[in-house]
Amino acid sequence: MVYNSFGIFDGLIIPSLRMQFTFACKRKRCSNKNVNSTPLPSCQDEERYKGRFTGLSVEIVDPEQAKSLYDNGCFGKGSKSRGAPESGDEDETLLLGMEESCFLAHYLNVLDITNSAGCFMDFHMFVEVGKEQNDKFVENLASYVYLKSKNWVIKSGIKFGGDFLIYKQSPRLYHASFLVIVQKPGDSDHYQSKNLKGVQRVAETSDKDVLLLTVQAPKDISCPRDLQEATVTETIVRRFNYLTFVQSKQQ
Repeated sequence: MVYNSFGIFDGLIIPSLRMQFTFACKRKRCSNKNVNSTPLPSCQDEERYKGRFTGLSVEIVDPEQAKSLYDNGCFGKGSKSRGAPESGDEDETLLLGMEESCFLAHYLNVLDITNSAGCFMDFHMFVEVGKEQNDKFVENLASYVYLKSKNWVIKSGIKFGGDFLIYKQSPRLYHASFLVIVQKPGDSDHYQSKNLKGVQRVAETSDKDVLLLTVQAPKDISCPRDLQEATVTETIVRRFNYLTFVQSKQQ
């Protein structure tokens, strides 16, 4: 993987490779200080999670399975709650995003997904549906698997104008550290300085940095293993702060 760091100053992108980079990992002020959970779910007695594709996401109806998936890895969100399915309503379900559903079903192999007709959706079928929804689905999936390999908890970043938000350990304990934007090598929209400044300032208002992932996806992806051919380039986007730069040089 290639790592780059850039700063923005007066509308220009300038390299700041000498500045030591540290990212925010801000703990929440809440009563959930002793939350105990595992980073990934596991099925006991070989019982698999059951999900139903709704056309936009994958729904977990069983309340015990929904709680297990959220408590162990923070997957999904409650259909009537901001985060965990904790509204107390009997008909609340857990909604999984497309990328995390594919990760659970075809990389962790703990989830079975069926469509509205009750037919099992294999990897190829699910990827094709995902690509119909989002022409960047394969790149997003590669980014999701890549970030999971680094132990990040991943949530949707749509409300901040990005693809993902990533957290240390749990959103119950920490605020998001990065707003993640995924792009293909040929995309140039986010590298335009005015767009970068806008995205970065939105993230900065809530103590986040911007992580730009440029993904070169394989030409053909017919099975989960094909995603190993993808390459991911990281670029951290941060406004240049002269005082911080001088202080880091003095240390």
